[in-house]
Order: sequence, then structure tokens, then C-alpha cells
Amino acid sequence: MCIGSRRLTISMVLIASLLLTPVTLFAQTASAPTGDWSRLTAVESGSKLVVTLKNGKTVDGKLSGVSDSALSLSVKNQPVEVKREDVRSVHQVTKKSATKATLIGLGVGAGAGAALGAAGGSNNSGFEKIDHAVTAGLTVVGAGVGALGGYLIGRGGRKRVLIYETSQP
Repeated sequence: MCIGSRRLTISMVLIASLLLTPVTLFAQTASAPTGDWSRLTAVESGSKLVVTLKNGKTVDGKLSGVSDSALSLSVKNQPVEVKREDVRSVHQVTKKSATKATLIGLGVGAGAGAALGAAGGSNNSGFEKIDHAVTAGLTVVGAGVGALGGYLIGRGGRKRVLIYETSQP
């Protein structure tokens, strides 16, 4: 294995490890307890909510209003009132960011392109400069294709955030 290929391999492994490092520690924040009904008043009107009832049914709708005793939702343009004592949990549903999936796709695509280019240019044909250019080109093309694939996969995701949960089953 020549020195150039070894450097490229080490570089790609380092880039992939940086891109795939978990960032969940940075996202952790202290928040109010989930058993606090008043947390629902901070949710914007019109936000999409999924309410799980104590009988096991779920109600999906947009928030219309919150009182001390009930939650008002708009379900398929029909007003629905859900009593507080019937609610087991409330989740807010938001679109998931496609950034993480795009970056993972970029790293995987770049690695695959570099590996393909390095494998194709590993022969001793006397065209080393062209082989290196092809490897670099395939790395860039692979990164672009991977980033596009990651974006398309990541943009369809939804994130559920627990807003309220009763303390008793």
C-alpha cells in the first residue's frame, strides 16, 4: 500500500469518526417535570400534538387552547375538547432536522467514492497523476450523492417531544 493511499484512508477514517460522533450530550438541557400541566400553556397555538388517553386511544390534532381542566384541539378542522383527567400523555410533533442525516450521507458517500477511486487507481499503469485525480473526483461525487441521499432520507422524519405525562397510570 503506497503512502498516499494510507494517508487518504487515515483521513477518511478520521473524518467519518468526527461526523458520526454522538452529539446527544450537547443537546441535554434541564427542563420542568413532565407532570406539570402548565407546560402546555407554553406550546404555541396551532402546534401539532399527539394526545394519548388513559383508555389507550390517541388523538392527533392542532392545539387550539389550554385551560386548567381541558385541552382544546382541532382534529380534521373539527374542535375536540379533551379533559385533563382523561389524558395520559401529550407529545408535540415537529419536523426533524435533515442536517445530521445529510452529514452522515456526505461522510459515507465521500468514503465510498474515495475507496472506489483508490481501488481503481491501485494498479501500476504509469498514470499515477490521473489516478489521483480520478480518486479525488470520485470522492467529491460520492460526497455529493451521499449528502443528497442523506438529505432526502432525513427530511421526512418527525420528532416527538414529551410535553406532559400523568404521574399515575
